[in-house]
Amino acid sequence: MVVNSSRWRRLAAAWLLVVPLGAAAQAAEPGSAAAPAERQLSDAWVATLQGSQARIPWSHAFALRHRTSEGLEARRTRLVNELDGLVLGARVAGNTALAAGLGEWHRELERRPALPGRTPGRHDLPWLGANLRLDPPMSRLQLYGYCEVPSWIELWHLGGVSRLDWQPGMTLDQALDSLTDDAHRAVDQAVVITSNGRQVPRGIAAWNHQATPLSPGSRVVLMIPERGGRSGALPASVQQEITIVNERLPAYLATRLPGEACEIQGVEGSRDQGGER
Repeated sequence: MVVNSSRWRRLAAAWLLVVPLGAAAQAAEPGSAAAPAERQLSDAWVATLQGSQARIPWSHAFALRHRTSEGLEARRTRLVNELDGLVLGARVAGNTALAAGLGEWHRELERRPALPGRTPGRHDLPWLGANLRLDPPMSRLQLYGYCEVPSWIELWHLGGVSRLDWQPGMTLDQALDSLTDDAHRAVDQAVVITSNGRQVPRGIAAWNHQATPLSPGSRVVLMIPERGGRSGALPASVQQEITIVNERLPAYLATRLPGEACEIQGVEGSRDQGGER
């Protein structure tokens, strides 16, 4: 992708929120190369800034690529089916508390539609301005937008799914302390999902403990123990289901929007004819 001086100056102006788009475009030197014919996400963000007085929280900006969108419903359905097996296994083993907790995971996935979603990663204008070669063409996107910074963090623990009020300086230890012991007993690992969809594995047991700050809108998945502890009360036949849910649930939650009060813009006529989407 060739970035000409006119395009670079428009992005810089929008990024710093100092120079209006028109002035930035006029600042291009005479004779500079024409702007790329294909519109890119940064162009859409610049237009959004010029057309609205709203302040965009870039930490919670997102975009959804076609290649991500096409598999989301199948991923959700697979997780629901795997959790069916785990809930049944816990009931057969007489582990009613775990059956109830995983049953809540199942219900949350069932009631929340796969779309709209987002492709994990940075899609905000400041980041695109510093990484121009990674600026995606709009033809590869289904939607883009941003969410108001939420006031909660979300925990997927062995007792169910809980939302806690986020507080400045909040840590994962503080979030876990708010749960009952059964909700995280024998769990050694968690995965923190950040506002841009990054998955960060963290140790939460005494032997592997890692101090972990939480930002607003973070989601945390506690790994179902695969041997001993709580999983010892599950039939050996559901070991595969445990492994699949531990691997795929954090990845799926990373595709959820980073908030609930969101401005979403669809992209019309955005499908490529061939090639990556």
